[in-house]
Amino acid sequence: MDFEYLQKQLLKDSYIDISFQKYIAFKQTEHYDESYKQEILPRLNEFLKGQEINELTVVDIVKKIQKENPSSGSFVHWSNTADLVKYAEDEPVEVAELMNQLYYSAIPVEERIEGFRNNGKQYNPNISLGAPLFGYLLAAFDYKKYPLYKQEVFTDLKKSYGIDMKLGLVGSNYEAYLQICQITLDHFQTNYPDLSMLDIQDFFFCSSQYKKIYVESAVVYLDRLASELARFKNQPSQLLDTIIGFDREQLISLRNRYQNTEKINRIRFLLIDRILETGSIQMDELEKLKNEVNERYETNILQAWNNYFILFELYYADKKEKVREELRKIHQSIRSIEEFKELKFVEDKVLNGFNWNQNFGGSECWLAVYEASYSNHRTAPQFFVSIAEKGIRYGLLYGDQHPNRGQNDLIMHSDVETFTYEDFEQKMVDVLNQFRSSDHVVEPREPYELEQEISTETWVELLQRKDIFHDFDLVYIHKMYELGGEATATQLAEALDKHFSSFNTPVVQLAKRILQAVNQNPPKRNDRRDIYWSVLFTGEAAENGHFIWRLKPNLKVAVEAIGQTVKNETFETYTKEEFLKEVFMDEDQYETTINLLHYKKNIILQGPPGVGKTFAAKRLAYSLMGIKDTNRVEMVQFHQNYAYEDFVMGYRPTEQGFILQSGIFFDFCQEAIANPEKSYFFIIDEINRGNLSKIFGELFMLIERDKRDEYVTMGYSKEKFTVPSNVYLIGTMNTADRSLAQLEVALRRRFAFVALGPVFNEKWSYHLQTSGVSEQMIKRILYIVENVNKEIIEDFQLGRGYAIGHSFFTSKPENMNEETWFKGILNYEIKPLLEEYFFDRPEVIQALLEDM
Repeated sequence: MDFEYLQKQLLKDSYIDISFQKYIAFKQTEHYDESYKQEILPRLNEFLKGQEINELTVVDIVKKIQKENPSSGSFVHWSNTADLVKYAEDEPVEVAELMNQLYYSAIPVEERIEGFRNNGKQYNPNISLGAPLFGYLLAAFDYKKYPLYKQEVFTDLKKSYGIDMKLGLVGSNYEAYLQICQITLDHFQTNYPDLSMLDIQDFFFCSSQYKKIYVESAVVYLDRLASELARFKNQPSQLLDTIIGFDREQLISLRNRYQNTEKINRIRFLLIDRILETGSIQMDELEKLKNEVNERYETNILQAWNNYFILFELYYADKKEKVREELRKIHQSIRSIEEFKELKFVEDKVLNGFNWNQNFGGSECWLAVYEASYSNHRTAPQFFVSIAEKGIRYGLLYGDQHPNRGQNDLIMHSDVETFTYEDFEQKMVDVLNQFRSSDHVVEPREPYELEQEISTETWVELLQRKDIFHDFDLVYIHKMYELGGEATATQLAEALDKHFSSFNTPVVQLAKRILQAVNQNPPKRNDRRDIYWSVLFTGEAAENGHFIWRLKPNLKVAVEAIGQTVKNETFETYTKEEFLKEVFMDEDQYETTINLLHYKKNIILQGPPGVGKTFAAKRLAYSLMGIKDTNRVEMVQFHQNYAYEDFVMGYRPTEQGFILQSGIFFDFCQEAIANPEKSYFFIIDEINRGNLSKIFGELFMLIERDKRDEYVTMGYSKEKFTVPSNVYLIGTMNTADRSLAQLEVALRRRFAFVALGPVFNEKWSYHLQTSGVSEQMIKRILYIVENVNKEIIEDFQLGRGYAIGHSFFTSKPENMNEETWFKGILNYEIKPLLEEYFFDRPEVIQALLEDM
């Protein structure tokens, strides 16, 4: 095993020092009972010192070694020493020679062990000669140089220190273990010069086998990491400096991980690439990288991503598995408590590291231990542990879907240095009776209270997440803050020039997203009905009868801490004239199309492949808005497996079970409801490929023009919902799609159909010329396309709906030879399409291709 690799893994953080200090303290307690090693091994060393090993003495020597092996807490299984004695009795000369080679040879220990084993296997293939035996034999000879070996200890070491090594030959396993012990001994001898290899072996054994050591070590390690992450959240520049300090190998690994990625991961790649190239990077340079990547996308990809969230994953990449392993140790220690032996727990599940909040990153990790009789921890009473920068909480907690949700019996240690495993175990035993009597339903709590108030830190995270706080949410939240943190609905409406009722639905939907993010249930009224406004606000009735809403104190502080103000985004203007320049559609057809959309609310752009249906749909929306506001344009593509649960609402699996989540169209309509003065455009590509009745469900009726702003009861949530009149649907449909006929009738009533066809006119020709295509090539394209389309249109099985569209030939990449570009389109786009059209008539394909 590579010595430098082992050294790096063992010493890369403070865990080994934390664990060693816990071991030193543990040795002073009455629970330590490993002192027999210090008695037996020095005695054996003295016995073997100067002992001549030959065919006359070897049997007595191995019998002495066998006798000294303790019956309790043995160094090696009795069968190994028994087999060795039998081997020495039958082959004393051979075993004596092997023992001498094992002790005195200068060749690597791995080769000495394997040489011994190979001879032993030739003597008896079934002989037991494992690594623990050789560890015992070597420690019996020199315990200051060679450690005892336990397979379970070696396995635990690899997990605890992230050592990527599979079990191999007995000799190689012991060699690697010896190196690990030697590195550790060298590390600690600076402060503890009297340490021996036996002390290191004892340290590793105790730290893997005694719960007091490994639980207390895990808590301190996780607490320190939590504090570091909390500091980085407040000062991302320090996090950046830490990443800059990574060794080159680690940086290269991160760069390879994010190579060929998009969006936020692209920023991470460029960041690491810059560090590798120049050795450093400043925060202002990071901002430039972010803006450069962001400009490549039509939507703002940075809405939910502050610098800490972007950098967190780079820092946490090599710590994620370590954190999970330490949580697993705590989890396992709870399950193994003697008083819990009758309970059947789910093993090693619900281990949430510092990335549990959808990988954004935070400063809290937690775990839950629950019985296997429950479907998930959210429905169960659980032994709960949370470690954050403020300390450790542990005890009994009820899942958010349990009748006793919101109730807990937790203890808090703000100083983890005072945390002891004894107190931890006692607390878990103390709450056992409550855990067992979990079917008892407690009295309902006072109405309008959250199970646990949301912290300022969490509010800060939520406010910066685009999937939680939508644009309009930030508008009214910031406006209320500007009004002093409180206002009546009428005052808020007047300040924003809106109707006072326009906040009702957005507040409810925002509250639901927040509750889902923080894993809580909504507060309850006295009649047990859910109430949502109190997630964000407190309030009281004023003398004039109006109700005064107040931002929750922590939310108000978070808004102030962020220091952001909501600004009107400046979008690029987009007019009818610009549409007609970009899209191959004449003015009459444009006017007809927008009139149909205004009247019908829903249209479908249909046509053969390559006529630019999707391109036209987006530009149509922009032209009607007058600006390229991508926040008000959403696009999805239907397919056979697209479902109501994706589109509207449904239960989705999570690590904790199933939760109700709203779909993309539902959320889009909520945004539109909150901004009734603006138009919103929902584009459905390949609309005919989905089963619209199943995808839309009860909303299928609401998309009709005369049913807009009417309400229906949702199937899953049982709440009222509508498709507002300011939402316009634009579908696209490929007329060459053979599934069209069976679905067209279902679509016809609710959508107006606009046909788009191939347009190889002067506008198209001019567009190609400006992109660098020669006039001769344009004529060549026209000749080929006209011949191909003539064959397609006149074919008895096909027709105009299958013609080749102009968008196949509208964009030649810069720096590409036009002949290469042209042949690429013919061979890899047009030819496969023709092979699909004329699959049963290869002679037609052959004729067309020859003509090309």
